[in-house]
Amino acid sequence: MLFMVSFGAMAKSVVFTLSDGTLVYYLLGGETNPMLRFVDGKVTVNADMYEISDIKNFYISEEDDPSAISAPTEAKKMQFSANTLIIKSSDVKNVKVYSASGAQVKADVQKSGENISVNLNSLPTGAYIINTGSSSFKVMKK
Repeated sequence: MLFMVSFGAMAKSVVFTLSDGTLVYYLLGGETNPMLRFVDGKVTVNADMYEISDIKNFYISEEDDPSAISAPTEAKKMQFSANTLIIKSSDVKNVKVYSASGAQVKADVQKSGENISVNLNSLPTGAYIINTGSSSFKVMKK
């Protein structure tokens, strides 16, 4: 069974809540809107794929603005250099990295004082979701 959805109009984003609490945003209203496909127990959004069982819920939001990566508190205190993300925050206790498909991946995460470095060098090129416990955001490794 194939089911496809295309969004637009006044909504700002499509938001997926993954079963681990990670929020994944897809911006609406740009040059190309996300295309959702529901096929054989999987949801594909553009190039990202999720198992339906890994999605707690999803909704269309008129309030969330995923285009502003500075929205999470940690994002205001982060910098990205080469393939390493550095977060300056004493509030972050645990950082997890997920592939675009929602599977947790192993990245080198080190904490030194208020600095947390997330080194993505060992991971292949692609989109990743960084979860800090209180916030999640998407980064691209080129």
